[in-house]
Amino acid sequence: MPVYRSSAVERAASVAMAARTDVGLSRDHNEDAFLISDLARGLAHGSAAAQASAEPPLALSLGVYDGSGGASSPDAASRLAARTVHAALTRAAPRSSDALERNLLDAITAAGRAVLDNARRSPEHRSSGTTATVAALCDERLLIAQVGDSRAYLLRGGALTRLSRDQTLLQSLLDSGKLQPEEAATFEHRGVMLQALGLREQLRIALSAVELRREDTLLLCTDGLSDLIHDQHIAATLDAHPDPAAASSALIEAALAAGGQDNVTVVVARFDGPWLAPPAGDIAPQVVEIAKFSEASIRRS
Repeated sequence: MPVYRSSAVERAASVAMAARTDVGLSRDHNEDAFLISDLARGLAHGSAAAQASAEPPLALSLGVYDGSGGASSPDAASRLAARTVHAALTRAAPRSSDALERNLLDAITAAGRAVLDNARRSPEHRSSGTTATVAALCDERLLIAQVGDSRAYLLRGGALTRLSRDQTLLQSLLDSGKLQPEEAATFEHRGVMLQALGLREQLRIALSAVELRREDTLLLCTDGLSDLIHDQHIAATLDAHPDPAAASSALIEAALAAGGQDNVTVVVARFDGPWLAPPAGDIAPQVVEIAKFSEASIRRS
């Protein structure tokens, strides 16, 4: 099977974005996928270099997807989910951030249904699934929808804030106090996910929001990065490379230098311009939890 490596870059007047994915050093194919979408124009960049520009008001989505399922073509699940989310959000044509909330939940639900239906139709895709961490922007309000353990971070003033929460057995035990932070590194079931697209008919989607400020930097990544690189290293790398293309390359190289044990995918976006308010001193971004878990049925209608 051919090795899959790709990159995409999009630059806009007020938003610069870049994405890269790498097979890593231990896998023979890439189960990750990413997609950068300009919803207003119906454009998507996921497997080849691309450049574009856009002026506010903006309607954008960015997503990373990490397929799972061993021999059952999980890369098909991640790419199918990415295409489905893009198509659903483009059709919905959001006019406000409130409308985008509903559209984003509906889009991820549709992706879950598509992956599950594909697994049922095709024996080679049976038991395949994928994470989905999707950021959607309408004006200055950024929404983050989460299924699985790919992550979203925001860098502001050199400080890194995690915008997502892993939907894993490890995180659940940490939250409940049944496992202590110092035990996490040696926990033998740390890779067990509680949610993924395509694995069950009931889907629990976490949705949060943050108000962007001038010079904010967003990072979406699969666990091929976050499992190997500490948050402090991620923050320093983003801070040292204001250009998203340079930042995404540096993060990929860091993961490979740390062993590259998994596929690794990053999407980096930097927001700037007078359409955004300047940051208020050293105040960290306030992450608003819209729905800790939005229950959605992905049974075929």
